[in-house]
Amino acid sequence: MRSRLAEYVSMIDRYDLLLGLIPTAFAVAGLIGRVLDLSAETTLLAGVSIAAIAVLDGLFFRPPTRPRGT
Repeated sequence: MRSRLAEYVSMIDRYDLLLGLIPTAFAVAGLIGRVLDLSAETTLLAGVSIAAIAVLDGLFFRPPTRPRGT
């Protein structure tokens, strides 16, 4: 019998990962900015750049499609 964690992990799709990437991009940019002593503007720009790529990819370049048979 599969564990609950394995069931949850198998249900994660590409768009769930993209949604998780957005706050992760800001968190990682914030940590790197803190370690490298970068300005807040530079750090925010780095986070926005990564998050914007994820949003553009998920909405325009490879948008969700309706499953076949529905």
